[in-house]
Amino acid sequence: MKLTGKDRIFKDALLRGTGRCFAMLATESARRKYRPLVMWACGRNLGYDTQIEGTRALFLFDLIGRYPSPEPFLDVVEKSFFASFNKGNWLFQQECELLALFAKTGNERAHRILEQGYLRFSQYLKRLNLERISKPYIPAPDNFDSLCKQLVYCAKPAEAPSMVERIVRDVGGLCMRDSFWNVSAEFMQIFFGEVVGDRRLATMLDRIDHSPEVEAYKAAVLQSKKEDESRDAERKKRQALGYKEVYRRIKKQDISGVRVIVGSWWRKGRTKDVEGIVRLYEKEKDPSTRARILDAFRPPRLKGCLPLDSVLQDASSEDDGLRDSAFRALDGIKDQRVRDFAFDVLKKRGMSYEIASLIASNYLVSDDDLLIAALKKQGEMRRHHLGFCVLNNLGGKGGRLSKRILIYLYDTTRCSFCRERAVRELGRRGFLTREMAEECLHDANNDIRDYAKRFLSRRRAKATSNPANPG
Repeated sequence: MKLTGKDRIFKDALLRGTGRCFAMLATESARRKYRPLVMWACGRNLGYDTQIEGTRALFLFDLIGRYPSPEPFLDVVEKSFFASFNKGNWLFQQECELLALFAKTGNERAHRILEQGYLRFSQYLKRLNLERISKPYIPAPDNFDSLCKQLVYCAKPAEAPSMVERIVRDVGGLCMRDSFWNVSAEFMQIFFGEVVGDRRLATMLDRIDHSPEVEAYKAAVLQSKKEDESRDAERKKRQALGYKEVYRRIKKQDISGVRVIVGSWWRKGRTKDVEGIVRLYEKEKDPSTRARILDAFRPPRLKGCLPLDSVLQDASSEDDGLRDSAFRALDGIKDQRVRDFAFDVLKKRGMSYEIASLIASNYLVSDDDLLIAALKKQGEMRRHHLGFCVLNNLGGKGGRLSKRILIYLYDTTRCSFCRERAVRELGRRGFLTREMAEECLHDANNDIRDYAKRFLSRRRAKATSNPANPG
């Protein structure tokens, strides 16, 4: 789809999940103009980091609501729903949730699509033996999990128990054929408890006749819980290791779980272990071992435990692995020495993503031109990280971002969490305009929507109390 001018602006707003789309759909002619793009979005995973942010289903539901009939859009959603059921799970989850939103408001077609999907999916899964599949990941179980949850979500209160019973029987049947479903059974049980209440769910399960499928479901839930407890015990055992044992593992290149172990030391106040591994890092001569120790200090709060001068020295190492690990360890550290180092390397080698990260973490208003130029050259993931580093300056004493960089991040970031931080800071500093706040009323991020409502309410109250100064 080749786009120019305002079409490109609208598509960009779609991808970022901002309310600018809704402002651009204000007239009938605009709705006709951008209708193909809205339909295009209905068959695409719009989420940036769906695991953290959730899907953009509600955002799409509201967009479709700007049109007189949802039917043409449901044509696209239905096709995408069935095409993606055994592909990437985020698109399928978005389509499930979008259909459930329509079904919840009484759209019979959306409910039929979900029902048809459930029947087709159930038959497919009965033929599938996941234990024998060598692929590291297939999306079908997660997708089926999403579908079951949305069917329960959109069911009428009186129909929810029978829907839960139906799913319990079917999942129990899958558990009888394939133990892979034990985990899914537990996840579904947790969700059903959230929807209908744990006590009501327990009563419902007791009332279901004790068929082999129901008993298999209950047994799977218990077995999964036991496995979780076993994994928790193993994790606690591993986290109990001291710094000497962790160092021995690092020397042997056995780094599985090391970062988690070191992080647990910090959380539990085991300063002797943290200080012990730091001392061994400073004494270590082997570049590879030094690099692996630095990689164990990746969690942001742990980085402050490292001897900064030693890490800066490693960041100038001729060993590529050690130098890269040192740069990663410096990323996120706010310190004048890091800033001076970054600009020194910048003068010698020119701008790079790694240097931009260090400057972003030590942002000053004078860096705007440099950072915006660097941001424009990066791919989406790296651009997000740089923006995240800049916004983290808001957390420190005296952290102050320019209006220019805040508006740039608001206008460009696809991450709604980062956009929320920019919006709140714009509001706090008096830079959030009424037009921007009204856009935010329709943002994909519910917290941004709620903030915009409060912001505009306060603005109206202020204008009412002081008519001479409408704000």
